[in-house]
Amino acid sequence: MAGIGFELKRLFKKRSVFSTIFAGAYATIVTIGPNLIVILALNLMYLLPPYAEMTYRDREVLSSTILYVFIFALILVAGVNILLSKHMADKVYSEDYDGIASAVEAGNLLVAGLTALLGIPFGCAMYWVGHLPLYYIFIAYIFFSGLSFTFFYMSIATILKEYRRITYSFLGSFAVSLLLACVCVYWKLLPMRDIILLSLAVGFTLIAMLMCTHIRRTFPVHGEKGWELLGSLKKNLPLLLANEFYVMGLYAHNFVFWFCSHFSIVVANVFWSAPTYDMATYLAMLSNISIQVIFVVNVETKFHTAYKTYCESVVGAADKDIRRAKRDMVETLRRETLYIIQIQSIVNILVYLAAITVLPRLGIEGLTMTMYPVLSVAYMIIYLVQCLMIYLYYLNDVWGAAAVGFTLLVGVTAGSLVAAKLPPAQAGLGAAFGGLCAFTVCFFRIRHILIHLDDHIFGKGRIVPRVRSRGAHSVTTIYKFRKEGQEGSR
Repeated sequence: MAGIGFELKRLFKKRSVFSTIFAGAYATIVTIGPNLIVILALNLMYLLPPYAEMTYRDREVLSSTILYVFIFALILVAGVNILLSKHMADKVYSEDYDGIASAVEAGNLLVAGLTALLGIPFGCAMYWVGHLPLYYIFIAYIFFSGLSFTFFYMSIATILKEYRRITYSFLGSFAVSLLLACVCVYWKLLPMRDIILLSLAVGFTLIAMLMCTHIRRTFPVHGEKGWELLGSLKKNLPLLLANEFYVMGLYAHNFVFWFCSHFSIVVANVFWSAPTYDMATYLAMLSNISIQVIFVVNVETKFHTAYKTYCESVVGAADKDIRRAKRDMVETLRRETLYIIQIQSIVNILVYLAAITVLPRLGIEGLTMTMYPVLSVAYMIIYLVQCLMIYLYYLNDVWGAAAVGFTLLVGVTAGSLVAAKLPPAQAGLGAAFGGLCAFTVCFFRIRHILIHLDDHIFGKGRIVPRVRSRGAHSVTTIYKFRKEGQEGSR
C-alpha cells in the first residue's frame, strides 16, 4: 500500500469537497475496485436471459465450481504472495533489481506447481466421481489457474504501485468476458452454465496475461540469484504463516458448515457446501469490505506519517523529541483504530437496514437473513484483526502476527464446530468467537510492544549499507534499463 499514501495526501491537502470525494473514490478503486468489478460482472452474467432457464442442478454445479475456485485459489497463493512481496520489497528498498525477474519466474513455477498439485486430483474426482464433462473440467482448471495467477500478479503490481493498471486490466478483461458471454448466448454456442464459466476463465486468464506482460517489461533482466526467493523462506517463515493462517481462518467456518452442519449439501458427489450459510457469509463480507478503504486512508495519511517521524527521530533528535514522536504515534494508532470501529459500526447498521428492505425483494430471505446479522459482526471483527496485524508488521513483530493468525484459525474452527449445532440465528457465533480471540491476542500483543517500543524498534536494529544498482535510473523510479549500453555498463 506504500504508493497510495502520496496520492491520498496530495488530494486531502486541498481540503475541498471535490478533492475529498475524489480521494475517497481513489482509495476505493485501488483497494476493493477489482473485487467490485468481479462482483458486478458476475451478476451481469446472471442477468442474461438463458440463466433463468438453467436447471437447478446446473446452477448448483456452477455456483459450487465458482465458490471452490475462488476460495482455494486465494488460499493456495496466500503464502507465495506474501513471500514474494517481502522479497521484492527488500530488493526494491536496497535497489538490487537484478534478481526480481528471476524471483518472479520462481514464483510462477511455484504457483503452477501448486495449482497442478491441487487442481489435477480434484479434476479427476470431478470426472470419475462427479461424472462431469471433460471439457467443463478443463474450463474449470483454466479458471482456477487464471485466478491463481491473477492473485499472484496483483501482489507484484501492488509493489510496483500500479494500482490503476490493475483496475484497468480488470475493467478491460471483464468487458471482453461479458462480450464473449453475449456472443455465445446469441449464437447458442454452449449451454449457459458453460458460457458463464468460460467467460470467467477467459477474463481472469486475460488479466493475468496483461499483468505478466507489464511485469516482464518492467524487469526485463534475469539475475543469477532468482531462487533466493526459496532461500528467503526460512527468514520470512513467520510472515508466510501469518498470512496463511489468517486466510484459512477467514474461511474455516465455511469448511466446518460444509461438513458438520445440517445445512450441508453435496453437489455432483464432489462439491460440499452450505448454500444458505455461504450466502449469508457473502453478504457479511460485502457489508464490511469498506473497512479496507477506511483503513488504507487512515494508515497511509496519518499513522504512516507518525510512524516514520518516530523512527527517524532517533537520528539526531533530542530525547524529548523522541518521546513526543512516540506519544504522537501511539495516540494516532489508538485514535484511528477507534475511528474505524465507530465508522464501520454505523456502516453495518445502515447496510443491515437496507438489506432487510431490499434483499427480500430479490429472493434473499429466510434463514440467510436470519444468519446474516451475527455474521456481519463476526466479519467486522475479523477484518479489524487484519488491520491490527498490519500494525504488528509496522512494529516488526511478525511472530506475533503469526500467533494472531493461528489463534484466528483455531478459534474460528473450534467455535464453528459448536455453532454448527446451534439455531440458525446463532450460526455466526463461531466466526465471531474466533475473531474475538484473535482480536484479544493482537490487542495485548500491540500493547506489550508499545510499552517496550524503544527497545523493540531500536534495540534490535542493525545498520546495513544501501548499494545502488548500476543498472537503475534513480532511487525513486521503477526499475528500467537503458536500451543502449546496458551490457557495457554491467
